[in-house]
Amino acid sequence: MGRQFGRCVLVLGITLFALLPLATSATAQSFPERGGRVFGLVGGSFGEGGAAPAVVGGAGLRLTRQLGLDVEVLHVTNLDFSDDFFIARGGLPEILRLPPFTFTTEGSVTAFMTRFTVEFPVAGDRLIPFVTGGGGVGRLAERLGVGCSGPCPAVFDRPTGNRLSIFPFPEVETAATGLAFTTGGGVDVGLWNGLAVGGEVRWFRLLLNQRDLDVAHVAGRVSYRF
Repeated sequence: MGRQFGRCVLVLGITLFALLPLATSATAQSFPERGGRVFGLVGGSFGEGGAAPAVVGGAGLRLTRQLGLDVEVLHVTNLDFSDDFFIARGGLPEILRLPPFTFTTEGSVTAFMTRFTVEFPVAGDRLIPFVTGGGGVGRLAERLGVGCSGPCPAVFDRPTGNRLSIFPFPEVETAATGLAFTTGGGVDVGLWNGLAVGGEVRWFRLLLNQRDLDVAHVAGRVSYRF
């Protein structure tokens, strides 16, 4: 998990370095001291479930020049939890990884969270570093299916010698809800009249009854302050 988060920080650093020319060439900003903001992020999730696309949308209020309160929806799709089923849960034999078996697993996370965000505008509001953290509730949905690319092999019960017809394995869908937490930071580059672009790195954790989900997110973001 630490290595994945380090890679996310590296990607964010490269992104921000590419945005520096925008910051140095942008005209002076005129962000109001207080008011609202809307924002959207598109990026990736890295860690448990592999690399998967992630999107975030939200809105909030800037209570002071630095402090704001935001609400957001985070959605991650195409998570791959195959190792979970084979290793962590111990419910499926490793032979199902081999041909002619076809193993499909798919997961998604949706979270609704409230965050406090502290901004540190510098250089005439051209650069806006920030840190953020908060929590809410999240839902993890998973879908599992096992089939065969051709005729399924015969499976026999050792004690009785009877043939068992267990394939194709019926598709199973599960869902669990738990507490969600996030923390991170990034930088916005002011462009014009409240519009800004930038990057963000965050850590996200979802607490569930039987397991916890830990991932890192790196994303590009667009925000508008008014």
